[in-house]
Amino acid sequence: MQAPTIPRRVTLPKTLSFAHDPISNLMQLRKAYGPTFYLYIGGIEKSLITFDPQLAQHVLQRQHRSYEKSALQTDTVSRYVGKGLLTNTGASWLRQRRLIQPGFHRQRLQALTNIMQAVIDQETDRLSARLKQNPEVDVYHEMLNLAFRIVARAIFSEDIEEDELLDFGEKITQIQEHIIREVRLPFLRWYFKLSGQQRNYLQLSREILDNQKKFINRRREKGIERDDLLQMLLDARYEDSGLPMEEQQLIEETGILFVAGHETSANALSWTFYLLAKHPEALQKVQAELEEVCPGRNPNFTDLRQLTYLTQVINESMRLYPPAWITDRIALEDDQMGDLEIPKGTVVVPFIYGIHHDELNWTQADAFIPERFASERQKDQVPFSFLPFGGGPRLCIGNSFAMMEMQLLLATWVRRFSFHLSPNQQIRAKPLVTLRPEPGIRMYLHEN
Repeated sequence: MQAPTIPRRVTLPKTLSFAHDPISNLMQLRKAYGPTFYLYIGGIEKSLITFDPQLAQHVLQRQHRSYEKSALQTDTVSRYVGKGLLTNTGASWLRQRRLIQPGFHRQRLQALTNIMQAVIDQETDRLSARLKQNPEVDVYHEMLNLAFRIVARAIFSEDIEEDELLDFGEKITQIQEHIIREVRLPFLRWYFKLSGQQRNYLQLSREILDNQKKFINRRREKGIERDDLLQMLLDARYEDSGLPMEEQQLIEETGILFVAGHETSANALSWTFYLLAKHPEALQKVQAELEEVCPGRNPNFTDLRQLTYLTQVINESMRLYPPAWITDRIALEDDQMGDLEIPKGTVVVPFIYGIHHDELNWTQADAFIPERFASERQKDQVPFSFLPFGGGPRLCIGNSFAMMEMQLLLATWVRRFSFHLSPNQQIRAKPLVTLRPEPGIRMYLHEN
């Protein structure tokens, strides 16, 4: 059986609309063509789009050896961010994964708790001082700043200066926006190249990697060992050779940790505060849980496991607004799932946002119901219908790091501030590399 193919005459007139708002367009196509269909992305590249968690599980987990990341990720994205875990594939990816995985084990993360909390407290104090002049803030901007600083300190501890940090973040944002243009408008890649845009962004990428090298060399010159992610990468040894990571790979891996680690968390946190502001009853439950688990203090590493409702809130937020809203795999050989034939070379695109919002997978799919993630309801969850960190062997290596970061920051802010949405805002989900709130989320914050 072949999945239906949407004719180009349907999609070509909507090319710019798709580039601007792929989510709404894909949700409309789901209604007309069912949960799985072929679509010419940008009018050129034929891909198999799916809202079906069973197919997502098939390509991401059960038959993962028959699939790898497409050229969009391994070539287009890696051109700008390097061949780290995010963009690597095949045996090289597996070797890197095994090398880096121990750095994200629970014991290692426990050591990062104090670093995270120190950054959160420092930046929250700075914000508190600003609120005396103006209580209205853009929560997305604040979360982006906080998440970036947390990742920077978790990787480099004190080896990165304030001006370097700000410059680094700006360059990463610029590169991400260009990558999206190349991915969604493939027919304009010739223009990006001839106009010099591609060259300019590649230069930005080289500057980022040069900065990474500078930070790493600074650490080596100091000769001080720190309990952070850079130290983990410096100390790591391949199990087959006993050798450390090569210099270029080390530089690219630290860059990938930055790119993948800050904006995803910032987006997830921003949407979580947005949803809590819209649902004060959920906010009250979070506050009550914090007072029960860690009265009058910040949660420690052990406390986090007991913050079950707070975690449910974060999960429900990521279901409604998944930071990684889409992914893809390319078939390395002819394959079949049930009656569905998947020829070699097919690009299969699990549409994570669509899977999260499909009524076949979730009751009241568009409603904010954190309780659906309660432990007693987990057995009712459709397998692979919740994919905020992907799934299968390529599940995001930093998922536990991200969850811990979000738990700590949410707990701090919920205890410290009361907040409500500024009026007359039209906030939409802008799907770039991650699902960003556009134009931001303005709120009034007041010290409790």
